[in-house]
Amino acid sequence: MTGSNGRIEFQEVGLGGILRAYRLKVPPNQREYAWTEREVTTLFTDLAKALSNERAHDYFLGTIVTIPRGHDLLEVADGQQRLATTAILLTEIRNYLKPNEELIAESIERDFLTDIDREKRERVAKLTLNLDDNEFFCKMLKAGSDHPRPVAVNHSSHKRLEDAFTLAKKQIGKIVAGFDKKDHGDVLNRWIRFLEHGAQVILLKVPTVANAYKMFETLNDRGLKTSQADLVKNYLYGQAEERLPEVQQKWARMKSALESLEEDDITVTFLRQALIAVRGHLRESEVYEKVQERVKGPQSAVQFLSQLESMSGVYVAIFNPEHERWNSYPDTIRRAIQALNLLNIKGLRPLMLAVASQLRPKEAGEAFRMFITWSVRFIITANTSRGSIDEALGDVANLVFNGELTTAASIRKKVADIIPVDEEFRKAFETASVSKAQFARYYLRCLEMAAKGESTPWFIPNDDRQAINLEHVLPENPDANWSEFDRESARVWRKRIGNMALLLARDNGEIGNGGFDSKKAIYKASPYVLTRQISKVPQWGPAQIAARQKGLADLALKAWPL
Repeated sequence: MTGSNGRIEFQEVGLGGILRAYRLKVPPNQREYAWTEREVTTLFTDLAKALSNERAHDYFLGTIVTIPRGHDLLEVADGQQRLATTAILLTEIRNYLKPNEELIAESIERDFLTDIDREKRERVAKLTLNLDDNEFFCKMLKAGSDHPRPVAVNHSSHKRLEDAFTLAKKQIGKIVAGFDKKDHGDVLNRWIRFLEHGAQVILLKVPTVANAYKMFETLNDRGLKTSQADLVKNYLYGQAEERLPEVQQKWARMKSALESLEEDDITVTFLRQALIAVRGHLRESEVYEKVQERVKGPQSAVQFLSQLESMSGVYVAIFNPEHERWNSYPDTIRRAIQALNLLNIKGLRPLMLAVASQLRPKEAGEAFRMFITWSVRFIITANTSRGSIDEALGDVANLVFNGELTTAASIRKKVADIIPVDEEFRKAFETASVSKAQFARYYLRCLEMAAKGESTPWFIPNDDRQAINLEHVLPENPDANWSEFDRESARVWRKRIGNMALLLARDNGEIGNGGFDSKKAIYKASPYVLTRQISKVPQWGPAQIAARQKGLADLALKAWPL
């Protein structure tokens, strides 16, 4: 058997040639079909370009990593997306040709798509996908003039598969457009030959799963994107042995919970942030390595994934203020989550996860309130991307998760050195600019509540965003009414917090882009204290903006106290 000598072997072959020469099986531990319209369309477009410029023999599609599992049977460790999409394209070529080119359609079916299993005495797919996708995929392969398409779409991957078949069918229409119908068989036959011989890949056959993992890492290092989540999943499944069904179920539950967040690469993000809580700070590139260090054998894999499954539910809750987890917590934690979601300091997430997992409700509520102050101070002082801060917060998350810090006060004391103190925060606030309107609205509403002496000014108020607008005193596009500013100074000063105010929507609609004198009457009638104050200023220039912002900086210490 090829590869049984313990060496890694390779050959240059077309994608279709692999489908023709081998039976291919995606193991149950592999991820589902993941290509979206973008990736499928890119492949089809690239194939068409390669054929049209007559350099088809130069078109290279990367590496396919496999493990020989028997006579002409390869387990696909990396490459299922390209192989499955190629099979989908060949299926739609078969479907198109079947009414008028029955022999070519039969050849596609026999050579590339199906094989005879003599033991089972049935025709089986040459490419078998994972447990979640295979039944649906096989039904879609059979669909055509003789079989209807399956209508049940039980997983998001099923919808992606369905979309890929639709895109392949559209691609066939593009391929034959402009040709006489009698020539369609020849045109598509050229595509079949190209897929078999011209769409080149390097087929790697590695003797063991460990070799496959190593190839994953090597390909990743060389820029061929393999998700860290896929590496972790494959490793955990490989360690599971006889407890694989348990591990698969736990991974699926974790993934299902995380998908509700609808955030790109959320699984990788969660894995890193959960591991930070469990063991302390680490970089994203270290996730796979740390999982390898931590998990050895079936029992370890089950325990680790049990922990991840539990933590994924908590992780989802820290993004959702309406989550049932917060029913037994002070209501202030829901309002804190709203503010923290807006501010979105990613370095705080492991600590939020640890606090929500381990601290008593009252302490968790106070900690989350405290995190709002930290977030605003980090943003205003431009400390959000400082690596040392992420590292310090990650290590504190680990102390909380492991039970060494059990109160908000103990957390505050532990991180005191990295939180901007009042004087640093006030000085930074005096010169801060804001580009995001939602941040400016939040800052001004909190400052307004602080000016009115409200007890919890740091929360997002329950107001109607359609009724309350953000006003720039110096407009974003000033006209001749603003002679105090030239073009450059207007660009600098218009986004300063001191140049912004809150207005009722009806007033903002009336005020337009007028000069300062025409705006003052509307400011004077405003229900907002900080907006009314602007009407008392005789003119509006850089000095007035700076003076107002200095006063707002003093209020900021009350709005976001340590």
